[in-house]
Amino acid sequence: MKLVKLLGALPVLGILPLLLATASLAQTGPSAHAIFMTAMEVKGGTSADQLVPPAVNPADLSKGYGFKAPGEADKRDPKRWEVSSYVFSPAFVTVRQGDKVDLTIFVVNGDAHRDNWIADPEGRKIVSDITFNRGREYKLSFVAEKAGAYHLTCSEHAPTMVATILALPR
Repeated sequence: MKLVKLLGALPVLGILPLLLATASLAQTGPSAHAIFMTAMEVKGGTSADQLVPPAVNPADLSKGYGFKAPGEADKRDPKRWEVSSYVFSPAFVTVRQGDKVDLTIFVVNGDAHRDNWIADPEGRKIVSDITFNRGREYKLSFVAEKAGAYHLTCSEHAPTMVATILALPR
């Protein structure tokens, strides 16, 4: 009989540590997050012998795309063509409402990325109009006072060069 009671209590006992851990997380206050991002250009190339270049210039579709047509990509290989896209990596991070966010951004590609900003969940700029240059590191900080999505945007290469910092409700 005692064994039956113990076996019946196992599911509750198994959940108890999870409940205690969740309760302790809910009671902890704001923390600081050091987030490291890279601003970079992702590139790909091939030959017109292997794949016909796109009919529409990708650079006409978005400021975040680049395209070098056959003959332009490599003067020694008139059939080579290339595409590229500017991105932040990682492009998605999660924090808790009230947490301090310390972003460190290192720029690998692009001589200048003009008009970078961070907007809060209501679209208001909380860090504004910074130019990022290749080979340099930038440190940006803010407190995620509101729950919701904060967006880091490079206006020169949007919509591909954006990152989202999602602040979950505390």
